[in-house]
Amino acid sequence: MDADSVVAALNELLTREQRSLAPRLFESTVFVSRLSVAHWRVAKSMVGAHRAHQAALTALIDELGGVPVMRSHDVMSADLHFQDIGRVMPRLIAGQETMVAAARDVLGRVASEPRAVESVASILTRYETELAALQRLLDAQAPSVAS
Repeated sequence: MDADSVVAALNELLTREQRSLAPRLFESTVFVSRLSVAHWRVAKSMVGAHRAHQAALTALIDELGGVPVMRSHDVMSADLHFQDIGRVMPRLIAGQETMVAAARDVLGRVASEPRAVESVASILTRYETELAALQRLLDAQAPSVAS
């Protein structure tokens, strides 16, 4: 794969990072009850990871001689205001599943560039870890079924 194709694939992942739900969650006025502090902690950690991923992808694209895409946001996430963070968990999980799938796709498309493989593989690992943490929280808040 040529450098332009690698840069294009990395820019796709960068765009997804920029449009991710977790950072938008904290740009809104989300409600955090005592029962949802764990949700807040995981989501807040995700925001830091998204920022780090964006910085790493931007630096790598620049190193490869490409131009990072312009920043964009998902304006359809404006409905997050005044929601309890626990109620947003299914959306965070769905968004993270999309991020995992996108990173797997990009990983396959950048196989010719070792620096890109290393970076995307690291991002994918973080996505999968965050997805597992989100899923554990969702499972823990589900009512248990009495036998």
